[in-house]
Amino acid sequence: MKKCYIVGICLIMTCMWVIMSGCGREKIPVGTRKYSVYYPDREENKILSKDYYSANKDTELLIDELICELSTSPEDVNLRETVRDFEIESYEISDKQLSLQISEEYKNIEPTTEILVRAAIVRTLTQVRGISYVSMHYSQEDMLDALGQPVGLMSAEQFIDNTGNEINSYEMVELKLYFASRDGNRLIPTKRTVVYNSNISMEKLVVEQLIKGPESDNIAPVINPETEIINVTVKDGTCYVNLNSAFLTSENIVVPELTVYSITNSLVELPNVNKVQFSVDGETEISISENISLNVPFERNLDLVR
Repeated sequence: MKKCYIVGICLIMTCMWVIMSGCGREKIPVGTRKYSVYYPDREENKILSKDYYSANKDTELLIDELICELSTSPEDVNLRETVRDFEIESYEISDKQLSLQISEEYKNIEPTTEILVRAAIVRTLTQVRGISYVSMHYSQEDMLDALGQPVGLMSAEQFIDNTGNEINSYEMVELKLYFASRDGNRLIPTKRTVVYNSNISMEKLVVEQLIKGPESDNIAPVINPETEIINVTVKDGTCYVNLNSAFLTSENIVVPELTVYSITNSLVELPNVNKVQFSVDGETEISISENISLNVPFERNLDLVR
């Protein structure tokens, strides 16, 4: 187990940087690699990143260095340090997994802030080569989220990102999503808090989260997880959702209407959506069952909701 002595490490790293850069971060030393270190903003409603350069190729030393940066107050007054009012006491590396031991003070962080802090830590440390997942623990106790569920292994992709664009602004939103009851006969409304890249549309975010499936064993998925989003757009209050053909098949025993109205009811929760028009591979003259044709827009249906 690697012990972290943050204050000492930070002093050493600061001195090394001054020597390497000639007393200025504007001069990037030859042989360095650029990383993004993520911090919550002062209002604590999103995370932003700052470029950071390091010549360290040793995995543990680089992790130490990035933890130091996460624990240091950024020069940008609009940001605050990520590791604040708690400590990363130690860590272990095994099979591409970085296991962090966090001090008990972490439990006192407000739930909305905690999600941002966790996102910033994971997105920063998974940039280290050989680290694909991060887990967080208190002593021998697994970390729980605001709903009391174990956080488990976290990857950078878990915190929604539009990988086609270099945008480093992240925000947090609470979505109302409709999944199926365990018997597959009714829709169950659920709340989910998501940290997402502000470049992605809310409509696409909703559909992505529905495809991802429920986070509780008390409810069931309604969409084939192999379903891919081709396009999601909104015009004049109608959300146009174009999916691949996997959308037409399901591994779950659910009433066919639930698949359509899971998406429809969830999207209509957004203030700019009144109807949903589906297409599969660009085609609307398709039926998802004998009684459900996708050639007309769908409106909210609360008769299926428990």
